[in-house]
Amino acid sequence: MPSITQFPKKVYKALRMAYLLTVKYKFSEVGKGFYMGKNNFINCKKLTVGNFVYIGNNCHLSIDDLKIGDYTMFASRVSIIGGDHRFDVVGVPIRDTGRAERKGVVIGKDCWLGHGVTVLDGVEIGEGAIIAACSVVTKSVEPYSIYAGIPAKKLRMRFDNDSDIKLHSKSINGIFI
Repeated sequence: MPSITQFPKKVYKALRMAYLLTVKYKFSEVGKGFYMGKNNFINCKKLTVGNFVYIGNNCHLSIDDLKIGDYTMFASRVSIIGGDHRFDVVGVPIRDTGRAERKGVVIGKDCWLGHGVTVLDGVEIGEGAIIAACSVVTKSVEPYSIYAGIPAKKLRMRFDNDSDIKLHSKSINGIFI
């Protein structure tokens, strides 16, 4: 029997993805062309992933409800976390206060989250947005914008004019039609 190193890379990747999607993780829905790197931690009650999504190595997805749109890319070490403990209960240690309501995270189509990005619960990242490396996203991000920093703030728009945004959006939304 051939060793795993003798398998063509394409076959190995296909077998690995089949194992991850059917045995190791419980995805609610996964589109075609999905790929995930190594050493990821995924703990989501409901995880919906669109077509041709890429999740890099060492990502930490630990949120009750996560939706990732088509063509979205996560670099390595992206974290999507939330449901933090309440800290406003008088007379009760933080560890015993329980967690606040969890809202979930939605990431639109054609987004790019750079290395080390952290996204907190309740955030929606609009279609076509880019989040720079090591940013912490605490509030929702408008479509086709570029955000960076801690907390992440808008730097500029991805495209220079509305007609380019409309053309790009029409193109990525019409690919599967």
